[in-house]
Amino acid sequence: MVIMKLKRFLSEITSFALLAVLASLVLVREAHAYLDPGTGSYILQILIAGLFGALFMLKVFWGRIVGFFSKSSSESEAIVQDPGQDMSDQIPTKEGVESPAPSVQSERDND
Repeated sequence: MVIMKLKRFLSEITSFALLAVLASLVLVREAHAYLDPGTGSYILQILIAGLFGALFMLKVFWGRIVGFFSKSSSESEAIVQDPGQDMSDQIPTKEGVESPAPSVQSERDND
């Protein structure tokens, strides 16, 4: 239900923005303006930055996107863990390798 409201809201915002742009193009009679070549390169730079930003966000959230569409709700609930759950026993370690430096908590206990 929330997604439907969000889609409707975005649709209304997009429609309003498009209407505002079209109105500004139609209603302006004279524009005493100058667009130099630097403006065109700036607009191109903004478009390229937006494209790379969108690609980066897709890369960052790709696992969540694939997980959302590929797992059923029962499987995804089984994977989600309690935020307070201690995961230190599930970290793989190599046998025969000493653990890293003692934690801050153990240093405070020694004082």
